[in-house]
Amino acid sequence: MTGRPPARGGSRARVGRRGARVVAVAGALAALAGILPAASVAPVDAAAPLPVVLVHGFNGSPTGFITMAARLRERKHTVVIAKLPGNDNVVNAKVIADIVAARGWTKVAIVGHSMGGLSSRQYIRFDGGRKVATVYVSLGTPQRGLPVACLLQPTNGGQMCPDSAFLRKLNAGDETPGTTRWTSIYSTTDGLVPTSASRLVDGACDVRVTGPSHAQLLTDPAVFRIVLGAIDGKPCPGTFVK
Repeated sequence: MTGRPPARGGSRARVGRRGARVVAVAGALAALAGILPAASVAPVDAAAPLPVVLVHGFNGSPTGFITMAARLRERKHTVVIAKLPGNDNVVNAKVIADIVAARGWTKVAIVGHSMGGLSSRQYIRFDGGRKVATVYVSLGTPQRGLPVACLLQPTNGGQMCPDSAFLRKLNAGDETPGTTRWTSIYSTTDGLVPTSASRLVDGACDVRVTGPSHAQLLTDPAVFRIVLGAIDGKPCPGTFVK
């Protein structure tokens, strides 16, 4: 016979090239996994610091929470500052729900400033947040409403009117349902929301401070320590209302 068996070196070369391609594809997929949006990330590890959603108030913006967000991130908390579309608490609550659901979080802390505390309560009570919100913290939130808000349209701040249908429903029955740890922080020097309007009942930690104005509740170091303590499950530093 004059023919020779095929060389095996070429076969090994093809296998080697194929293996290299497999490794390259696997590496690309691993790299891609590192840049996928947060919505595709698995739920946060139960042992890790709670993720936090920060919710601004009436006519506010995410920029008001920049200082608090930075402080929380320094302590290893994942933070999202909600960008709300307007001043309708019912709509805003669904935005909060979407933020949490998109990230697959099964536990979360919600911190709301001013009217943002009402949007956050709406989310917890009526939009599925009761199963997810481990911690609720409000900062200068008019839980009982503000008479001046009665001059506004219902979907543009008027829901804060003490006799609004929104507040009547929100405050009916158990104001602090479920296993959520509820904290309301308010200042005697707020200048906008009186302390009598900010109290929660039925199992809430009410904390009264003096010094910060309504806006300064977002940046005051002492207030931040109270917020952080609430998120991390520290004992109530104020009055626990049973």
